[in-house]
Amino acid sequence: MKALRQTALFVSVFFLSLPAHGQELPKIRAAYTSIAIQMTPLYLMKELDLPRKQGLNAELLYIPVSSRAVQAGLAGEIRFLTSGGVANINANMAGADFVGLTATLNTFTFKILSQPEIRELSALRGKRVGISRLGGASDFSIRYALDRWGLIPERDVAILQIGGEPELAAALQGKGIDAAVISEPFATLARRAGANLLYDLSHLGASYTLHGIGVRKSFVREHRDIVVRFMRAYLEGIYLFKSNKDLSLSTLKKYTRLDDISLMQAAYDEYSKKLIRSVPYPNREGIQIIIDQLAKTRPQAKSLNANDFIDPTILKEIEESGFVKRLYGE
Repeated sequence: MKALRQTALFVSVFFLSLPAHGQELPKIRAAYTSIAIQMTPLYLMKELDLPRKQGLNAELLYIPVSSRAVQAGLAGEIRFLTSGGVANINANMAGADFVGLTATLNTFTFKILSQPEIRELSALRGKRVGISRLGGASDFSIRYALDRWGLIPERDVAILQIGGEPELAAALQGKGIDAAVISEPFATLARRAGANLLYDLSHLGASYTLHGIGVRKSFVREHRDIVVRFMRAYLEGIYLFKSNKDLSLSTLKKYTRLDDISLMQAAYDEYSKKLIRSVPYPNREGIQIIIDQLAKTRPQAKSLNANDFIDPTILKEIEESGFVKRLYGE
């Protein structure tokens, strides 16, 4: 019965959302910025064309790391992007107007993988640690952690920009770097290739907006209906991720290009049950931690208000409409 209710819901939403005959669907572009398990709801959106059910003609593109996607957003080439709070804040401090609609991941989930001989955090002194891109989430994460451990980036530990998750795992295996900041499933891949799990950054226990959906405030003001439609499609992607393990793992396998599905099994259970919420409201505390860290080297950040970088009203509107309860058959 639940499956029948969901099918009826999806069909009705699809037809009610379409424009009148002869009208074209609004065209938008969105970007996902890494190949990692937390992106799976977006991969599902792309594979199943979920935005079309909400009356949108959406193209989802891969733009490695969030700082590049921010530039594309400023140029109007894309409208929605996955980004950590740090990318939005850095852009806004330079005059942009990005706002986070979700905090899909609201804690550190990266792992520090190292060469086998590096067994202690103190052994990172004088070593080279790889990240995806300077100014991105992995960069912020390692700098925050090093600060907690009494190590100074650049002076005590060299931070090198390598590229995406597959490139980081390859650089570590090839001994081009001494350690790397990697998320799943590539962290498990690196461990199986012989790397040492030096530290799981989730153990820091910090509330940090690592991954979410960002958009320009001006676009929300001028095209709120499109924003609501896109976010409904995203919430359906989250629903499918949480409720359909086989579909999610097969989709993740396609995008990671990893044949061994066992790499993803444990990570899927953790992310689907614990880390990714059904309605991932943006989190003020997750932004404040970024502001506080940035203020240590950029005094102008002290005057920033965390509330200026989030907009919970879109998800609130969708949830109050009953859309999420209908998805989950409640």
